[in-house]
Amino acid sequence: MDSPWTERPLEPFGMEIGIRLEWPLPDGFEQRMVELFDRHKMLLFRNQQLEEQDQVRLLENFGRVLGAHGEYREISTDGGLGSGPLTWHSDLAFTEEPFKVISLHAVAVNDGQSFTDFVNGANAAASLPADLAARVAGREALTMIAPVQTHRTVGYDSPDDMPHQVRPVIITHPRTGDAILYVSYMQTARIMGMERTESDATLDALFVELYRKDRVYRHHWNNGDIVIWDNIALQHARGDLTGMTPRRLQRIVVADKSFFDLLPQFQVGDERISAWGSGDKQLVLD
Repeated sequence: MDSPWTERPLEPFGMEIGIRLEWPLPDGFEQRMVELFDRHKMLLFRNQQLEEQDQVRLLENFGRVLGAHGEYREISTDGGLGSGPLTWHSDLAFTEEPFKVISLHAVAVNDGQSFTDFVNGANAAASLPADLAARVAGREALTMIAPVQTHRTVGYDSPDDMPHQVRPVIITHPRTGDAILYVSYMQTARIMGMERTESDATLDALFVELYRKDRVYRHHWNNGDIVIWDNIALQHARGDLTGMTPRRLQRIVVADKSFFDLLPQFQVGDERISAWGSGDKQLVLD
């Protein structure tokens, strides 16, 4: 019997699922969707028209959905998160509980005009050169909130009075058990216990492996697209969006805690966060 949905692998990772997301969903679909997500780390649906509550309902298959209070439920070039470029990162990697799953739904875009890039830390961890894998085995790295998000501004001497976490360079995914290379160009300052020269050289080598062109999935946004990705396993980045209007993406996140729960020194509506979230402003702590 023919399946009521189709599955097409993306390159170099991810899975496109062909289905009309209308409830009730076909028997067995939600379980299969979660299985595909855990294996491929990213799902793509095209030609959808979901209201916010429908997108929430879909994401509840992956865990607890954050409420709207204090969260960006929509990002746009003239609103939340602004139009500046964002270099490689994982949302809230500098906190004790990074976001688990992120979804974006293109509700108003110029088809094909803008893109988001993704890389897979699980694939990178599984294929590190032996000498580099040995160099980082058992090592930890300092990951911190980046004062600027457009390019790399953190480094070996970055102060530890900014929000930060120390985690293994290779972490174990809390959901799937996969090994994940968990360093990012935006947020990782140094490898603990290494002198500056060795730390910088090792991070540079890891970045070369992680961000190789043949490992990047670039998604060009079209109206109706929904992309759901594993924020622990994957990192994302985007180019400069100046002049790209409209660009409105409906955003639903799976996480136990929000930015403001994890960093109570900031308040909802804090102008520092609004400016920093635009992508081209420096975060200044008093």
